[in-house]
Amino acid sequence: MISCTEFIPAYSELFSYIDDNFGKAEVERFWDYLFTPDGNGIPLINHIEKEGIKGCYTYWAGSLNEEAADFAMYLNEKAGWFMIDMRYCPSKGRLLKLKDEIGLTPYPDYCMHCDHYRAAAEKCGLEYQYDFIGTDHASCRLAITDPKRFDGRFIPDENTVVMERKAENNEYFHPDFHSSMNMGIHYLGEHFGIKAVEGYLSRYVKNVYRSYIEDISSSGISAVEEMIKATYEKEKAPEAVSFSRREKTLTVDIAFCPAVRHLRNTGRQVSPWFRYTTETVMKTVAEISGISFGMLRYDEDTGAAGFEFSDKERSEAV
Repeated sequence: MISCTEFIPAYSELFSYIDDNFGKAEVERFWDYLFTPDGNGIPLINHIEKEGIKGCYTYWAGSLNEEAADFAMYLNEKAGWFMIDMRYCPSKGRLLKLKDEIGLTPYPDYCMHCDHYRAAAEKCGLEYQYDFIGTDHASCRLAITDPKRFDGRFIPDENTVVMERKAENNEYFHPDFHSSMNMGIHYLGEHFGIKAVEGYLSRYVKNVYRSYIEDISSSGISAVEEMIKATYEKEKAPEAVSFSRREKTLTVDIAFCPAVRHLRNTGRQVSPWFRYTTETVMKTVAEISGISFGMLRYDEDTGAAGFEFSDKERSEAV
C-alpha cells in the first residue's frame, strides 16, 4: 500500500510514466477517465447534482481541509458564483519541496489535471474557469458560475459565504486519494497490462523511496520494519500490521489494508490490479536494497496480506 499521505508524488510519477511510455495524448485520456462525471470516481459531480453550485463548496471544503491547503473559498448562491483562491496548493507545493529535498522532478503539466474538474461542472450546466497564473509557485484560482444567475461580477456581499484556511490549521490526511490511486492502477492494468503496472510502481519506488532504500541497504530488515510501521501510522491504522522475526527473516502480517477499507466504505470497486501497490512496491524495495522478498498471501476483499523479507543473502554477500 502507498499511503494517502504519499499520494502526490505517486500522482506526478504516474503522469510522467504514462507520458514517457505512451505519450502526452494518453495522459489527457487518463485525466478524462479519472474525472469522468459518472459518480464513480472524483465525487464533485455527486455534490453538484445534490446541491447545485453549493456542492462545489461542500466538495472542496472537505478535500482542501483534508489536504491542509492555504486558501480562501467563496460561495454566493444567490449571485450564482463560487471561487477558490489557492494561495499555496498542497499538491504542487509538496512536489516543489520534494524537488529540493530528493531531486524528484514534478510532471511538467501537473497542474493541468485540475482543469478536468470542468467535466462535472459543465455536465450540470455550470461554467468553469481555471487560472494557471502562479502554478509555478503553487498558487492558482478557479471559478465556477451558474449562467442563469451570474452577471459577470464577483462581488462579495451579505450573501457570500467565505472560508479561509492556513496550512497549519489542518492535519494533512486525505483518504480519498486512495480512490485516485485505485483508478490509476486500474487504468494502467486494463489498457497496458501488468508490465505497465509494475513499471510505474517500480519507477515510483526508485524515485521517491530513496531514503528508505538507503536505510534498508545499510541496516537490513530492521529498517524495513520501520518503513512499513511508519506507513500504517500515517494511515492511522497501526493495529493493521504486525511483525515477527526469526534469524534474518522478517514476516509481515497485514490484518486489513486501510486503502481497501476506505474504497469499500465509500462504495468504490477495488481494482484487481490494486494488490500490486503492496506486492510490487515491497518487491522493488527489496530488490534495490539487496534483500529477498516473498509474497505469502493476499486477500482481494480486505487487502489482508502476508509477506516476508530476508537479508540473509545480503549478510552473506557482505
